[in-house]
Amino acid sequence: MRRILNLKSGAAFWLLLALAVACDSSIEHDDITKTVDEQEGYRDAKQNADFVVKAIASNYAEIRLAQLARDKSADTGTKEVATIIENDHAELAELLLSYAIRKGISTPLEETDDDKMEISSLAREESAEEFDKKWCSALEERQSDSIIKFERCLDNTEDVELKKLVTYALPALRTHLVMLNQNQASL
Repeated sequence: MRRILNLKSGAAFWLLLALAVACDSSIEHDDITKTVDEQEGYRDAKQNADFVVKAIASNYAEIRLAQLARDKSADTGTKEVATIIENDHAELAELLLSYAIRKGISTPLEETDDDKMEISSLAREESAEEFDKKWCSALEERQSDSIIKFERCLDNTEDVELKKLVTYALPALRTHLVMLNQNQASL
């Protein structure tokens, strides 16, 4: 019953649109195309904003996790990787924030609640060796996830400025993953 109703509603919409176009010579095909393009542009802008907001929050978490590793780890390799990750993600957070300001995107001030719980859980780890293993594992997962999201953004956005930013960030994210894998293997 709903399907028939939806079909009738859809058919009615297109019929009304056709009648409006036929009756009103001021409505041009280009106007309809422009409206569709504007909707697609809005969708792209919304997807870009969602990506940027989540990426900024994730960067805050990466920075906090790196600081935690520098303070808590007993392994010099883990501390070195953490320092690099902290510096790179601080730079990336700045770039994302600058982009957000230029585009009028409201940004988070800190990591998500889920990220806070992850940080808190790692901070409670008493064994330095276990901490290092869990930290590397968590960061490997986060970096892999970030790479996938950044690549997806690169493929899906039409925003040239965002494409440049993502293209700039991806090599560092990939390097972090390699460093984390190597460090994990040495623990």
